[in-house]
Amino acid sequence: MVHRSQVFAALLALGLGLTLVLDSTDAVAAESEISASYLEAVAAFLAAQNTAAAVEEQMSYSVAQQAFGSLAAQGITVTEPMQAIIFDEARKSFGSKFANTDYLAKIYASTYKGQLSEKDLHELAAFWNSPLGKKMLAVNRTLAEGTLAALQEASQPLLPIFQKNVDARLAEIGLTKQP
Repeated sequence: MVHRSQVFAALLALGLGLTLVLDSTDAVAAESEISASYLEAVAAFLAAQNTAAAVEEQMSYSVAQQAFGSLAAQGITVTEPMQAIIFDEARKSFGSKFANTDYLAKIYASTYKGQLSEKDLHELAAFWNSPLGKKMLAVNRTLAEGTLAALQEASQPLLPIFQKNVDARLAEIGLTKQP
């Protein structure tokens, strides 16, 4: 019988591989279609929001969490020393790459291009560099943490129903919980 952890491990490996391939392909395609001045505008917008630091942390954490999940799916207990090594390697391999605003601008530009003009990006960067924009950046983490905590609290009553329904549907197709 197939266990959920086996399915998860396979999907995780596939998803990570596809994500890395697709992201690098999109970044290369975007570079050839985006003007240098547009890339500069995207970079200015990202820099005004200190995006590179946030993405560096987010990508490092995300990759490390995927590694932890993969190890756990294999039945390996992740210890604190293992966590430290994995986080360190995630920061070196991913964080250092995504900490570069120009690199991020190349990745973001193709998505932004269809939604925001170069003028829009300059105006947004000006806003984020304004006193109100800087205030928003300063309180944004507190606001995000507060709203996330409120959302998590509101979701607690829904978790038992969700778990019951997931277990029932997985059982219907022959997937069971690991002992």
